[in-house]
Amino acid sequence: MLKDSLDLMKLKKQLQILLEDKLDSELLNKLPSGYSIIGDIAIFRHINQELNYYKQDIGNIVIDIDSQVNVVVEQFSTDSNYRKPQIIHLAGEKRTTTKHKEYSTIFNIDVAKITFSSGNKGERGYLINTVKNNEIIVDMFACAGNLSLPIVKNNSTVKCYGIEMNVEAYSFLERNIEENKIKDRYFPILGDNRDKTPKDIASRVLMGYFECDVSQLVRAVNAINKEGWIHYHTIIQRGRIEDAVKTVTSQIKSLKYEFSIKEKRQIKKFSPRLIHYCFDCFVQK
Repeated sequence: MLKDSLDLMKLKKQLQILLEDKLDSELLNKLPSGYSIIGDIAIFRHINQELNYYKQDIGNIVIDIDSQVNVVVEQFSTDSNYRKPQIIHLAGEKRTTTKHKEYSTIFNIDVAKITFSSGNKGERGYLINTVKNNEIIVDMFACAGNLSLPIVKNNSTVKCYGIEMNVEAYSFLERNIEENKIKDRYFPILGDNRDKTPKDIASRVLMGYFECDVSQLVRAVNAINKEGWIHYHTIIQRGRIEDAVKTVTSQIKSLKYEFSIKEKRQIKKFSPRLIHYCFDCFVQK
């Protein structure tokens, strides 16, 4: 009966009930309120350090109350260049590999080697519904196919060139392309997108990395064939969105092309002050 009641409660309340004999009231209030799930791995981010001694208990509880979870880890910072997370094991099977499925697409992922955000699921769905038949996409930061793989999988007329410089991420990209049976339409490219981005070919360019430099934005524009879309992802402080718009606009207009930001979409919150946005930019050469 207790298990049935717990299933209906939010995580933090469940943890407080199950750990009330071990923690004082101050620590009970510092328990985490949620986690993300990739495949069968639950991922906590930055559990309060005062709970370090109880992290294994927290992980074991999650495995007990969530039937889809077999592994629990905590993720810390991510190496910005290669997007490699720092992971520690909390509970369950001692592995970091999993198979994640979204929108009929299979992702083989190692959460200790590459980033994959479950919070971007809505963006993946948006792209599937937005991309038109016969489009050619360039994904400049492909990783394991995080954003572009579902588009190609769900539209048999679409082709994609996916560029990735991290060798480990690239190996997962190749594996995912093969497992999803799209080798004839998804073409992986290993290397730096500053050198490897094809020119004058795309109807749409994906820029799913938060620290793009000006040269990469130039490569994105050069990849467009006559006219097309650039989906530019960025992190913005709350209330500073217009500053980010001015920066991107000035960089692209310096190339003397017709350009406009058609939509500014909030993808997810990173913190109370930081928000992940995507700017849908239309370019005409």
